[in-house]
Amino acid sequence: KMRLSLALLLFFVSLASADFSNHFVRWLETHYNVEIKNQLERKDLGGIGAFGGKANDNDVIKHHPVVFVHGVSDTAGQLMKKSSDHFRSQGYTDAEMYGTTYFNGAQGNALKWTEYTMKCEYVKQVRALIVSVRLYTGRAIDVVSYSLGVPIARKAILGGRCVDTGEDLGGPLTGIVDTFVGVAGPNHGVGPQLGGIAIPGCALPGIPICNQVNGLYSGNCPQQSTFLNDINSYARYEGRHIYTIASTSDHIVGYNVCNQPTSRIAYADGEKVYTNGWNHDDVWKNSFHQQLRMVRDNVIE
Repeated sequence: KMRLSLALLLFFVSLASADFSNHFVRWLETHYNVEIKNQLERKDLGGIGAFGGKANDNDVIKHHPVVFVHGVSDTAGQLMKKSSDHFRSQGYTDAEMYGTTYFNGAQGNALKWTEYTMKCEYVKQVRALIVSVRLYTGRAIDVVSYSLGVPIARKAILGGRCVDTGEDLGGPLTGIVDTFVGVAGPNHGVGPQLGGIAIPGCALPGIPICNQVNGLYSGNCPQQSTFLNDINSYARYEGRHIYTIASTSDHIVGYNVCNQPTSRIAYADGEKVYTNGWNHDDVWKNSFHQQLRMVRDNVIE
């Protein structure tokens, strides 16, 4: 009985673990270097820092590989893993789903989200994973992003100069991204809702996440932070197909900011807007199948 319990425990621990496969780790070490491998792998987070990779050279890639990009106070092995678990149940394999962690997650701090920004460091990390998965698999990539991960992923694909450091990321990655999905993304800032009433979220740049350079500042409509102005100054660069998912009851990002839906991306192929009372977390956790339909079939249900 004790052996059975231990076996079950080990089974569930293995399910919860999120790491790159040994095959992908070796590939990163061979084609890049240990430093970049460590930045993407995030072993320092103890098994929730990253996921994805082939088991061996014989793994067949049947779908466009998906890169998942998380939001504030999260890691690759938490909310992103839940979505990838749904994709797995629909036929995707570990060789077709990838994630990394920028910053360090909540670390038990309910206010950790206030410390997040859209640093060039985070953008470069997401961009490095997208490029790596493309080269590793030889396939076009799909990107599924959530919350703050949406504008970070958009900049990773857009390229150009980082607004905070001036570093040149290189040209757009548009040609290697088949489908981009942004879920509950603060593309125009945030307007949290309290009792159904929108309140100014980042009208004052007093905390890091609301700063006017690489934060979500939106206190001078239509002008927003330098970062948001940058990613919204161009169109149709996120991929061949572009979709967004949002909720009118999002209590964190909000819905309308500066008189426009903040999760909307200009000239996207389509959007799914839920009007059933889902909050910021709900819209991610309850839209896994819609995310799948968008990337696999380019369909909005």
